[in-house]
Amino acid sequence: MICPASGYDRFVILTINCIVDAKERAGFDRHIVPRLAEIAGRRAEIVHFEQLQDSTPHDECTHVLISGSELSAAQHLPTDDALLSFIRRTVDDGLPVLGICYGHQMIARAFVDDGACRRAAVPEFGFKRLTLAANPLFDGIETLVPVHSHYDEVADLPPDQFDVIATTDDCAVQAFQLKGHPVWGVQFHPELDERSGRRMLERNLETEAAARERFVDELTDPAQIEGCRRLFENFFRAKRR
Repeated sequence: MICPASGYDRFVILTINCIVDAKERAGFDRHIVPRLAEIAGRRAEIVHFEQLQDSTPHDECTHVLISGSELSAAQHLPTDDALLSFIRRTVDDGLPVLGICYGHQMIARAFVDDGACRRAAVPEFGFKRLTLAANPLFDGIETLVPVHSHYDEVADLPPDQFDVIATTDDCAVQAFQLKGHPVWGVQFHPELDERSGRRMLERNLETEAAARERFVDELTDPAQIEGCRRLFENFFRAKRR
């Protein structure tokens, strides 16, 4: 069982940090997680994915976030089984869960099979406009142009298990909800505001040939990315099933 650190408030959000690079991991812990905790109005607990083993969220956890990663969810890695098992146990417990990019892909794998995630025919890098379906995760959001940075994608979700709730021209499953559960996955990066998103994309453009070939910037107004905060507000309002 994962327990909160001393001094945490009674109710906490649990963030599974799946980033491998030590500098990027530390930056996520120091900068991203505190901002999400501020949006939630709760304290955040961070667990690094390789520490999961047979852990389950403790009774004081209200929401679980699963981060992105430079790992490929389209490949079976030694660390996958612990994360997949953790996801299934957490959903069985009825907790609201939000997976981001890699986390989104791993939720799909947890409830379908390894074939639910594949190498994308068109990797996406940049600020891209989403086509949104009506869903509680997007309440109050009319336009969303978030950060995209991915080589893998979710595909072929069983329609009796999942509702696809966002798309782009190059990615048919930009977001989903697991039917009957407060569980969502998003392929994009709502945790990044415009400034932090541009920093990440600048690194992508320096190191990734695909980013240079596929880079798109459809962000014409800062308000188009500010809906990401509303997305998290909506998620943190979700109740345990």
